[in-house]
Amino acid sequence: MANNNFINQFPYSDFHELNLDWLINKTKELQTQMSDVQATLAEIEVLTEDQINTMIQEAINTNNLQLYQRMTQLKADITTEYKAYCDNQIRLLTIYVDNQDVYYDGLAHGYADQAYSDAKDYIDTELIDYTMMINPITGEYEDVRDVVNDIISYFHTQDALTAGEYDALDLTAGAYDAYDITAYDYDFSGKTILNP
Repeated sequence: MANNNFINQFPYSDFHELNLDWLINKTKELQTQMSDVQATLAEIEVLTEDQINTMIQEAINTNNLQLYQRMTQLKADITTEYKAYCDNQIRLLTIYVDNQDVYYDGLAHGYADQAYSDAKDYIDTELIDYTMMINPITGEYEDVRDVVNDIISYFHTQDALTAGEYDALDLTAGAYDAYDITAYDYDFSGKTILNP
């Protein structure tokens, strides 16, 4: 005899007394679920190969554009920083060169005179008659004594201004600054440029 507590809930344990209502309900539920799955699958868009290729190309183009924009910005940042660094180095070097004064000029001439004297003495006693070298002034292969003379002559021009000659000009700082003279011009052409 069937147990009424299990009707429409579970099949009977005795296979001769199957609960047909339960099987019908389960079958209907499965049919509904299958219909839902088929409806969902029908809504999914099937992409063609051209559509897929277009999507890939659009993604590549977007990534390339973003990469280009980032590289352009990075280049601009680096250029700005490097230019600022170079400008500052040029400014510092200009200040250094412009601040050289007569003391350093006299010191350089004194050093050159002593070096010339020492070199001449050495050449005359140790290397006379056989030492040759490339002259940086003429580019020729010459006796080292002639090379030393050319180098000293190059740095001792007739237009160079000595410390005493500068003092005799009796220039104020403002008057000197008005000439806007570089250290190089002062060393090699000071007498001509500053001569009133």
